[in-house]
Amino acid sequence: MASPPLLALAQSPPRCWSELPLDLMQLIFERLSFTDFERAKSVCSSWQTGSRQSKPNNKIPWMILLPEEKSYCLLFNPEDREEKLYKTGDYFSNNIYCLATCRSWLLMNPSYENWEHPVYIFNLLTRERINLPLTTPVRRLHSAVLWIDDKTKDYLVIRESLAYVKKGYNSWIQISEGIQNQEDMVFKDHKLYCLTNNELRIFDFSGEFPLQLSRASLGGGGRVNEIFSLRMRFPGVPWYVQQVRKKKNVVLTVRGDVLIVKSKNPAMSETWNFKIFKMDSSSKGLEEIYSLGDEAIILDLGITVLAKDQEGVISNSIYFTDEEIHWYGTEIFVFNLDTKKVEQLPPLVSSSASFSRARWFLPSFRND
Repeated sequence: MASPPLLALAQSPPRCWSELPLDLMQLIFERLSFTDFERAKSVCSSWQTGSRQSKPNNKIPWMILLPEEKSYCLLFNPEDREEKLYKTGDYFSNNIYCLATCRSWLLMNPSYENWEHPVYIFNLLTRERINLPLTTPVRRLHSAVLWIDDKTKDYLVIRESLAYVKKGYNSWIQISEGIQNQEDMVFKDHKLYCLTNNELRIFDFSGEFPLQLSRASLGGGGRVNEIFSLRMRFPGVPWYVQQVRKKKNVVLTVRGDVLIVKSKNPAMSETWNFKIFKMDSSSKGLEEIYSLGDEAIILDLGITVLAKDQEGVISNSIYFTDEEIHWYGTEIFVFNLDTKKVEQLPPLVSSSASFSRARWFLPSFRND
């Protein structure tokens, strides 16, 4: 067969990006970050259709910052090379706190001044809101974990005293075996990892009632979150600066390992020290590790994320806010395990607004 003339080739209509084969389009979508995915699926109707069949590369968490006495919030995207901060609409009341996150869902806790307002769950993308039963006799929560199903809207909220509430419940239910001096909680795959002064307990919430699966001693005894006061006070220096604070956090890795992260902030110092221990499933003991490899710890979420070839996240590092070490601030830091140094992330806010709370979250996609 004779080849088509060059004039015919030159006059053939160019192919349109909207005509990309579906399998090729899916390969493209799966390599996009959260922001690029949302932008790409709005290009045309065919790309919108292709996005519904794709599973995006959504592994890097964002941070939400809630300004004091403001009704909006700022979202920090570490992957974006240019515009890292996004301002939301006026979604919240003044002086509200984000206690926990589950993908794009936030557990919001009004301030003491707004004690009559309920604790509620809020979706940053869809702006859906679910009010929770009021907590009694104190309506405020100090810490909690959140899980919610995006499709059915079934949810589970566990508060610091190990009381929990589910969708359809009218009140909080207390777990029969209470845990005292609780330090940290992480929820994953229907299991609650609860860290106390000297042991780790695991509860299974997949059934109608929570079931304790195991408990492992961490050894050492004593309070792990104890604050040691100085013998001599320095006038004019805030009390929290003149104290040593120690804390333990439980972290679940990408591979399913359980880590215990010990942190220490010496008195009158801006430095932080971290040690990481891996739970030994056979002996239930602790083994100190010195490298996370290609992973990075997001201490606020109690998880690790793969950092290799990921824009905006440094591997073998610990990301934390100083509020996780001291309750009074919201600056964001990263501790590099290779250099043993702490660096503050670049300034996120150019305005003079102060912030009441900063939280990491994993933005979830809407394939609608």
